[in-house]
Amino acid sequence: MARLETGLRRVRLRSGLTQSELAGRAGISRQTLNVLESGRGQPATLIALRLARVLGCRVEELFWLRDEGGEVTAELAAPLRQGTERALLGSVANRWVAHPLPAEDPFALTTPADALFVHARGKTPPVRLRALRPIEALEANVLLSGCDPGLAVLAGRVQDRWPGQRLCWIAGSSDASLAALGRGLVHVAGAHLFDEETGEYNLPFVRRAFGGRPMVVVTFAHLEEGFAVPKGNPLRIRKPQDIARPKIRFVNREPGAGARRLLDRLLRKAKVPPSAVPGYARQLGGHLQVAQAVAMGAADTGVVARSAAIAHGLDFVPLSEERFDLVFPKEWSTDPRAGRIVETLEARAFRRELASVGGYDTRESGHLVTELNPGKVRRD
Repeated sequence: MARLETGLRRVRLRSGLTQSELAGRAGISRQTLNVLESGRGQPATLIALRLARVLGCRVEELFWLRDEGGEVTAELAAPLRQGTERALLGSVANRWVAHPLPAEDPFALTTPADALFVHARGKTPPVRLRALRPIEALEANVLLSGCDPGLAVLAGRVQDRWPGQRLCWIAGSSDASLAALGRGLVHVAGAHLFDEETGEYNLPFVRRAFGGRPMVVVTFAHLEEGFAVPKGNPLRIRKPQDIARPKIRFVNREPGAGARRLLDRLLRKAKVPPSAVPGYARQLGGHLQVAQAVAMGAADTGVVARSAAIAHGLDFVPLSEERFDLVFPKEWSTDPRAGRIVETLEARAFRRELASVGGYDTRESGHLVTELNPGKVRRD
């Protein structure tokens, strides 16, 4: 059964109008506008046209019909943990892919699910899920894997600019994200990997991961990485050698993470073996998780993006500025969703918001780094 959905409030806020201002210009009462924004009423054709004219948009951006969700069969992108019932869904290369939202992951709890598992007790895919959103809305989902917390800002801005368009951020290390893209489990991968041999960020890793497959690499932002430490930095951690002190409790990122590669590179330069770092083998799967461990007192320090340290009220010791890029297949670049992501990266509102978070240089956000084609490389 179809139902009416509305993006009226979102478009009004984007236009900078109050309810009273919009109601006055459209010739309706504020009470009527409030009913329409809440989805508790259906607009007459004339009112819908007036609202669209005042807001400078199409009627379809304000009101649209959606069918209720049904059941889908999908490939499982990651092992299903006991007790996990929720998932993100996306259609990649004309097949459904389900990314579980683990029940015990506090960050997953803040992510609205697309579907619930119907029968996922088997150990092998495919799995069946009951959609919580209309199927056509799920088909518009973009699945993006990456580790940087700023991707949440991008997701919010995409949805704000294009009502009904959802960018689903799936946390993953740079290596894992590129691998997921190669397996067709996501549409876009985020990476910040430095190659010491060539002095390049990300491109050598993309070439190795995808061979001759044509790929597009676009800059998300330059981000600061360094040590997250408690307020006041009581243990005076200032350089890589300091984490090798006997009583320092360090927490690491997983292999394949850009933060771990940075740490390993700096330890080699300082001639400090990993075995000399207490806690080097302790691993957590994300910038926010490492920062949370330090904030809770479970660790003294770890390498994170500055934004993660700020989010947990920690001090930050900068170590490096890294270029974080988004990668997707060239054939997907003609998809309108790819254009929306790049357009959002270039938008002033996104750049200002991300820069305000702390630790980001957005001057090159949306810049086409390169297109990797079979047998050649072209840079812009």
